[in-house]
This record gives sequence, structure tokens and C-alpha cells, in this order.
Amino acid sequence: MLKQLTINFLFIFSFYVNGQISNDTINKTVESTLNPRKKIEKIFDLVSNRTLTNAELEYLKSKMLGIGASSTIKSDLGFAYFQFAFLCTEQKKINEAIRYNFEALKIAESTEDSLLIVLINYKLGVAYNTLKNTAYAKKYFYNSIAISKLIKNNKELVENYNLMGTIFKDDGVLDSALFYNKKALEIRLQIGDKKGLASSYNNIALVYKRQKNYDLALTYLQKALALRIQLNDKKGEAGASINIGNVFMLQHKPKEALEYIYKGTRKARSVKNANFYQNGIEALAICYYEMKDYKKSADYLLKYKKVDDSIGGEEMDKQMSELAAQYETGKKDAELKLKEEQIKSKTAQNAKQKVLTMASIIALLMALIAVFFIYRSFKMNKRNAIQLASKNKLIEEKNKEITDSINYARIIQHSLLASKPMLDKNLGDYFILYKPKDIVSGDFYWAAETSDGFTLACVDCTGHGVPGAFMSLIGKENLDKALSKTTSPQKILSDLNKGVKNSLNQNEASASRDGMDAAVVRLEQKTNSTRLTYSGANRPLWIIRADGNQVEEIKATKCAIGGFTDNNQVFKEHVIELKTGDSFFIFTDGFVDQFGGNNQKKITTKFFKELLLNNRDGKISSLSTVLENFFSGWKGQNEQIDDVLVIGVKV
Repeated sequence: MLKQLTINFLFIFSFYVNGQISNDTINKTVESTLNPRKKIEKIFDLVSNRTLTNAELEYLKSKMLGIGASSTIKSDLGFAYFQFAFLCTEQKKINEAIRYNFEALKIAESTEDSLLIVLINYKLGVAYNTLKNTAYAKKYFYNSIAISKLIKNNKELVENYNLMGTIFKDDGVLDSALFYNKKALEIRLQIGDKKGLASSYNNIALVYKRQKNYDLALTYLQKALALRIQLNDKKGEAGASINIGNVFMLQHKPKEALEYIYKGTRKARSVKNANFYQNGIEALAICYYEMKDYKKSADYLLKYKKVDDSIGGEEMDKQMSELAAQYETGKKDAELKLKEEQIKSKTAQNAKQKVLTMASIIALLMALIAVFFIYRSFKMNKRNAIQLASKNKLIEEKNKEITDSINYARIIQHSLLASKPMLDKNLGDYFILYKPKDIVSGDFYWAAETSDGFTLACVDCTGHGVPGAFMSLIGKENLDKALSKTTSPQKILSDLNKGVKNSLNQNEASASRDGMDAAVVRLEQKTNSTRLTYSGANRPLWIIRADGNQVEEIKATKCAIGGFTDNNQVFKEHVIELKTGDSFFIFTDGFVDQFGGNNQKKITTKFFKELLLNNRDGKISSLSTVLENFFSGWKGQNEQIDDVLVIGVKV
């Protein structure tokens, strides 16, 4: 109580000192509406775009979460966490934003609030992209896209497509960048979003520019410019004009480029946009250099260096006036220069012999100087080449050492997986499809023989490659410890959760939030059946009956192992009776999340179920080859996005 009173006092005092809104203003704003979400939004709007202290943030958190918790609609608390996470993002507290978004996501998923799930996944993607973690950013954008399609929410879908296009462009995966930008364009054409259309045209043009397809880049930039003019978007018009000029420069058409770059630079000045103005000045310097007008190029280069980020002062106005005067008098300068050249030509004819003699002497001297510099350059290049070859050899040796070490780590990791003889003995007809994304994997399978039956686990650790492999070692060690205490899949997961959090010191505020998803089953052979006991952390169990034509899904507890999961989390346990010919499957998300096919889409769980149903006849061990061939064909030339692990057993 004392802590909350202190926070409230600091909040009120801070706003009073800064001459900003008071606590009373916030309370009056909240009281003006009965809708809990509207109240939370009004608080957000009131303090948005302000720099807040930690005490102010704590006060706002208690205010927002208090409104959400007191609502009769459970998902309103999730919305409160979501809005507060947005506030943390504005304050550049990205890790806190991620944490509160995950709290929001738990509530949104438990209440099946599809729109809120879409928004949270989108914001998680934005946050991870800010942290330059594009793998996680893409994962949450994919989630947002999938649910946006299900609920037919084009507004959020187009935002996800737009950012996915940007990520792939920055990563240099230009085909995928075009795919997502064109998806965004299709939706914006359907809904008639002119401002969004201009943005999509510009984004597509920049991808074509990276592909060096300059004609198509110009086509889309011209469309963007036309819309910017129609919308009276002067800032956008400035950017589009300068972009068009830059593409003309890449086509070695400096005269055409000059017209657009000058217009864009002038427009940037009128809207006082520092970045566009600087870009325009730099482009003008390059343009005049290409036109061999080195004096003007140097003048603009000096202007570029002098331009300050803030536009609007007298110096900027003076520079723009000079720019305009030089451009407007350009043609007159050219005419005067032509007349001057004609006069020089006549003078040169009268002293032709004299000039030729002097030119010969100068040419001879320059030739001698050139020979000297060429020889010196040759010696220096030879020396540098020797040094570079030595460094390259050293780098190759270091790379080989690192690769050899990781390859040896793979051997160690494989030796820790459940052995084939033990699996053959206890499972009979089964398969394991195991395809690491890199040399070592963050996915692993584990098994053990006990007096109560045979226990089998499928685990998906955070990340892949070397970080994922380290996590798999922590997971394997804690599974072994858990099995020494219990054979219950439910209790094994609970002990694994505590063990992982303890191993990673996750009870400390500054600890990592890595973890893993897992499915654990125990098989007990009965006289005419097999009893299967299952418990899952974010990973389900699928069953196909011998006489059935559909996939039964036993859902997992929606909590991960480690990370933000509570120490005392209880995982639900299910007991299923299986008959001869029945099959069950446990797997990680790498197979269904792979992008590919004709439309560059995920495989999806729905398609995966159909694939298993269509190939359920015969021995299940042959299904591994079917799935591997399908996966390779679907992936095509795309990069494998995650580790893949699928385990299937026929009773």
C-alpha cells in the first residue's frame, strides 16, 4: 500500500513540475466513458509520445491493469496488458514491451479473442524486429497473418505483409520481399487505400531497384509519385521524386535524373524534411559529377556537409535560394559556355603549332610520371596481394576449425539422443523424421525404459544451431533428473520446467527468457490394448484410429517450459486407450511452419493432417520417407526456417 501511494505521489509531482497533465485530468478522462477498453485507450492517448519516468510508468500500469481486471469481460485485462506494452515500446523499453505482450497473449488465447491475438502477434513481430531478431519477428508476423486470414481482417493483414516485405528486402531475400509487398498491394487495391497504395508502389519499386530491374522500379515509382501528388502528400512527393532521380542515375541518365532530384529537394525544403533534403543535395552532387560538371558537384557536396538535421533556419533558406538560382540560370550558363568555347576554338587555331609543341612536351612528362606511378602501384598491389592471401588462408583455417568443432558437437548431440536399439525394442513399427536446420539442432527426442512402461519425449528448444543445441543439453539433463523422481508425464514436465528455470537462473529479473515446448508420452502394454498417458507444453498429441478417417487432437497446456512460465505451473495429463493398428504422432512446429509450394505459404497443420491420413495404410516406418520427400519438394529453393522433428508410432 505504501509503495503504491509513493508511486502515485511521484507521478502527480512529476506532471506538476513538468507543467503537464495532472492525475485529476487522467481520472476525469477515464470517468467520461463506461467502456473499459475505451478508458484504457484514453489513458494511452493522454500520455502517448511523452517521455515518462519509471514511477510514472508504474502508476499508469496499475491504472490500466486495474481497469482491465475490474471488467466483467476477461479479455479486457489482456487488452490492458497489450496497451501498456505499446506504451513501453514508445518509451523504448522493448524487453518490457515483449514481456507484457506475452502476458496479453496468454489471456487473449485463453479467451479466444482473435483480433487481440492478431494485434499482439503483430506487435511482438515489430518488437523483435526492433531488436534485429528477424527470425522471431517473422515467426510472430506469420502467426498474425494466419489468424488475420481466418477472421478476414484485411487492415491488420496488410500491415503484416508490409513489414514482412521490408524484413525480407533488408535480408536480401528479394523474391520473398516482392511476394509480401505485392500481397499488401492487392489488398490496398481492393479496399481503395490510396495512401497505402503509394507506400506499396514505393516498396515494390525499391525491391526492383535492388534487383537492378530499373524499368520496373521507375514504373512503380511513377505510380507512387502520381498518388502522392493526388493526395497532396508533399513529403511523400519529395521522397518519390528523389527516388526516381536516383534510379535514372543508375541508368546513367543524369539529365533526366536532375529534373526529378531538383524537384524533390525543393519540395523537401518546403515541408522542412531534413533527411530528404540531405538525400537530395547528395544526389545533386553525384548527378553533376556524372555530367562532368565538377565545380557544381563540389558545391553541392559542400552544401551536403553543412546541412543540419533541423530545417527552417535562414541558412537553409539561403542554400535553397542559391540552389534555385543556379538551376534556373543553368541553361543561360550553358549558352555562355558554348560561346566561350567558340571563341577559344578560334584563338586556338591561330596558335595551333605552339599548342601542339607544348602539348607534346607535357604528354611526355605525364607519360614518365604515369610510368613511375604505375610501377609503384604494381609493387604495392603485389605486396598487398601477398598479405591478403595470407589473411584469407588464416580465415579459412579458423573457419575450418570452427566448422570441425560444430561437426564434432553434432556427434556428441546425436550420442545423447535415444538409441535406435532401445526404440526398436519398445516401439516396433515407428519412424523419426529428424532434420536440423543447421549442423546441430534445438529439437531433440528422448526416451527411457521404466517399470511403469516406456517414456518418450519430443522437445523443441528456443532457437536453432549452436544456441538451440546448448538448450537441448539443458533439457536432456533435466529430463533425466525428472525421471529419477517420477514416471508421470505431467510431473516430468513440471519438474522439467523448474529444472530449466533453475539452470538458466530465470527467477532473477535480468535472466534470459529462453525455454522449450515439449510433448511427453508413456506407453503401457495391456493384454488387448496399449495405454498411452500424455502431457504437453504447447505441443499436442495426434491420434489416427485403425478404423477412423480423421485425426484426433489432444491439446497441450498452453504454457512453455521455462521463460515466463510460473515455477508451480501444472500441466494437464490425459490417458488414452489405443488398439492394435492405431497410430499416434508427436512433433515440433518446424514441419508445419515451413514456407514453400507454388504460393510461398506454410504447410500448415491442416495440410499436415491430410498428408498423414492419406498415407496411413501399411507400415508407419515407411511414412518417414514420404514426409521427407514432401518436405524437400515443398521447400524447394527456400531456406529451411526451423529444425524439424516428427515422431510416429503404430501400435
